[in-house]
Amino acid sequence: MRSTLTGIFAVVLIVILSSVASVGQDSSFFPDGFVIPPEMVYIPAGPFQMGDALNEGCSDEFPVHTVTLSAYYISCYEVTNDEMLEVLTWARANGRIAVSQSEVKNATGDSRDLLLLDEAQCRIVWNGTSFELKAEKASGYPCVEVTWYGAIAYCNYRSEMEGLTPCYNLSDWSCNWNANGYRLLTDAEWEKAARGGAEGCRFPWSDVDTIDHTRANYFATDDYVYDVSVTLGLHPQYGYDTGDTPYTSPVGSFPPNDYGIYDTAGNVWEWCWDYWDTNYYSYSPSVDPHGPSTGTYRVVRSGRWGYHAAMSRVSVRHHGYPGGRKRMGFRIGLSAG
Repeated sequence: MRSTLTGIFAVVLIVILSSVASVGQDSSFFPDGFVIPPEMVYIPAGPFQMGDALNEGCSDEFPVHTVTLSAYYISCYEVTNDEMLEVLTWARANGRIAVSQSEVKNATGDSRDLLLLDEAQCRIVWNGTSFELKAEKASGYPCVEVTWYGAIAYCNYRSEMEGLTPCYNLSDWSCNWNANGYRLLTDAEWEKAARGGAEGCRFPWSDVDTIDHTRANYFATDDYVYDVSVTLGLHPQYGYDTGDTPYTSPVGSFPPNDYGIYDTAGNVWEWCWDYWDTNYYSYSPSVDPHGPSTGTYRVVRSGRWGYHAAMSRVSVRHHGYPGGRKRMGFRIGLSAG
């Protein structure tokens, strides 16, 4: 677990980020009384270089191209089990979901699986009357076994809870980009935030282009010159010796990037909004791209505890079936107005 010093640093950092967020907040875009949560980091508008500048990735990371984004906010942490439990409790009380021992389904539109409760890696259970967290690897850890639909629904339910206008239509899963509610990050927004304002780096940090177990929760090997971890395999603090899967680490267990964002390398795959297309970079818009208009899979980012160093590179784009959920998590964003 994090040391006292790390905890103090995190508190100070959140205070600073809260101040930055309040500077960026558009009072005309958000309802009266709404305050940007302190864990939401403001990402200023402007261009960045998207893609693999080191020429060592897969075809869907090319060509490197300039993307200009409007300002937005991103959560500095992956959504935790605690946060998911709170939102699901509200959603059930307000008739938004249908719950059984095995799953949570959307109840206000297209009935899709949102969270698979009977999967061993899911750390949330339904006891017949309420949601509970399992004893191990639950509180403070990222929520996994979430489908893409579940991540979308979470954004809507939390928006309603906090008096914001939901972004998504849960009947056809379309997005109203003018709404002020919580939403998933686009593929481009995720990468810009993960880069922390730096250009051409391999990983989310800018001081070195190497990775080891002091930086991220991933599967270390000696297959890559930039993997310099002295411990190999799963992270020794969160791996095989810590009990059953998931081998996740508590959010914020490693140093943040230069924007103050944690865990954008390793830990869990994170759902993004975009459909995935291996050729998308060759035709994507240069301003505020939202991904292809159709597709089968959705983009996921960040790598995972059981994947090697190459999959933790900041330009890596992976993909998942939106109804799938194996080891998938997510983080949330907000438009800035």
